[in-house]
Amino acid sequence: MKTPLTFCHLHHLRNQIPGSVMYMRNQTLKSSTRRSLQSGFKHAKNVVKKQDLFRNPLSKLQPYLQIPILSEEDEIFSPTQTELEKGRCLFRSDLKTKHEIKFHTAVVRATTLEDFQMPEVAFLGRSNVGKSSLIQAMFSEVPNVEVRVSRKPGHTKTLNFFQVGKSFSLVDMPGYGFNMPEHFQESVEKYLQTRRRLCRTFILIDGQVGLTKADEVGLKMMEEFKIPYVVVMTKIDKAGRHTLVSNLLSFLEVRKNSTGHCCFPQPFLVSSKSGEGLAILQTFIAYITGCIHVEGL
Repeated sequence: MKTPLTFCHLHHLRNQIPGSVMYMRNQTLKSSTRRSLQSGFKHAKNVVKKQDLFRNPLSKLQPYLQIPILSEEDEIFSPTQTELEKGRCLFRSDLKTKHEIKFHTAVVRATTLEDFQMPEVAFLGRSNVGKSSLIQAMFSEVPNVEVRVSRKPGHTKTLNFFQVGKSFSLVDMPGYGFNMPEHFQESVEKYLQTRRRLCRTFILIDGQVGLTKADEVGLKMMEEFKIPYVVVMTKIDKAGRHTLVSNLLSFLEVRKNSTGHCCFPQPFLVSSKSGEGLAILQTFIAYITGCIHVEGL
């Protein structure tokens, strides 16, 4: 009988993936600080123009390829400027409408969680892929919300819930691979398999590094558990065009050869530093949680 695939299989990969002690000897880890989309993300190497913050980063890569990155049936989420603005508004607190964004709770074991009576989206990925930094960037216009980030891979040890008004909850989960917590199976895996209001899980992949063995195990597990998920490529500001295109095409090939159909066809490319891709990701979250309507879908 085939043994079910779980993230616990990743323990033996600790020294083979980014974030391990061997890998860290040649890498400089940097932490993100809170920043606002309105400020133009001036901390990035190249200041991004405001109009580019609403542009899908995939469109910037297409001119470097002779074939479409995504087929017509794959590229299915293309919100308008107005829809992007509506999506972003959900990630700002509004006292007039009583739309408050706040940290809600942190738990170790999923079995202790109550039902919050609203949709949930979860962020998962290998240690040091930038989960907390991405969530921090999405909440950058909410100064009273603290999202803890660290230079140390595997800093997040609990399931951290952020309440976005009465619209949905966003969950920051411990990373898998290097320095993953011993209770990973009882917290993350149990949550993914049992949470009824979980409408989508976002699997983060480092755009500079590409798919690792740990990521491939993670994607296969999501397919075996039949959990709907979306791939988000992070740190695109650090990756050169050639590297980013290569890593993107490698993922698309893996997705194409997958036996399951749980992965959303369109990957999202983001940078927590420059702000690129954040608006379309925020709008997608608003859409799948039923908060906004997007024409053509």
